[in-house]
Amino acid sequence: MIYALAHFLLLPSATALTIAAVSSIIEATPLVVTLQDHYEPNSYTYINSLPVVGSIPNVDLYAGSEVHVLDDAPAHPDLRVLSTVVEFAYQIVADKRKGILKPSDLRGKRIGVVGNVTSEYFGYRYLREGVGLNSSEYTFVRNGSLCYALPCGNGTYPAMLASGQVDALTVFEPTTTVGGMAIGEENAIYFRNDTLYRKLNVLYTTKDRLENATSRAEIVGFLRALGKTQEMFTKEPEKAWPRVANITATGSTVNVATEEVMRRFWPLTKWGRGLPADMADLMAEEDKWVAMRDPKGRTPMSREMIQGLVDDGPLREALALDAEA
Repeated sequence: MIYALAHFLLLPSATALTIAAVSSIIEATPLVVTLQDHYEPNSYTYINSLPVVGSIPNVDLYAGSEVHVLDDAPAHPDLRVLSTVVEFAYQIVADKRKGILKPSDLRGKRIGVVGNVTSEYFGYRYLREGVGLNSSEYTFVRNGSLCYALPCGNGTYPAMLASGQVDALTVFEPTTTVGGMAIGEENAIYFRNDTLYRKLNVLYTTKDRLENATSRAEIVGFLRALGKTQEMFTKEPEKAWPRVANITATGSTVNVATEEVMRRFWPLTKWGRGLPADMADLMAEEDKWVAMRDPKGRTPMSREMIQGLVDDGPLREALALDAEA
């Protein structure tokens, strides 16, 4: 679905900017807020999906998790990662009534995940390295749907946890948080390991867009405006929550996230422009898993190859312009 949305009020621009992201995912909502607040109507295009790089012409910016970058980069080595949108900590919620009181109790359990993306990867890494389990010692259940507030109907991950179809889950927030609410906080136990893995939602583009002076100026301008939104998400989250709820409600999730739900999971988020020092290390480790599940089969990219995908130039330009303003 393609939406014609808006253009800069605060930062001058001569041409339209095209951005692609899935707005039903919490991590993408700052992009929509930025466009609404800092752009004039009908002067940009927002594509409410995340296409493979290059499959739709003239896309200036994509926003997705580092898994999307790793999926696209081998066939598109001109891809360039510019900045984080948010760092998001995953957590596992489990039902204590199933005898789960510590991480090792997840052995032999059924765990709900969103398949083949960061959700499953976190579960895989946490259970393998954080708990010491191999894949034969637990079962991933991938057939649920997201739900952002109670009540959650049949087939949603929180309902599956409440009914005993799964014993634990680790999926996109706020669904994991809602899962804990569904079984009652007195029955819920949470596990997390931010050092082992955290999700990086990033902005990325292509080398040719950066080499085009007009496109580069648009991208730098957007990074400047995004910084204002990220500051609001960090310092005044209560202002962000109603807008996040409205934006995500356009997707296929069940129910709209309430303020109570937002308040519960928001501490898992770190909104800010930047390129974490450990980004290449994190992504190189993750690419072993991404390559392993690639149906065509491929060799994992080296850390050096992944580092070569990162371009901090536009962010440095944006920060310099902010400092001068």
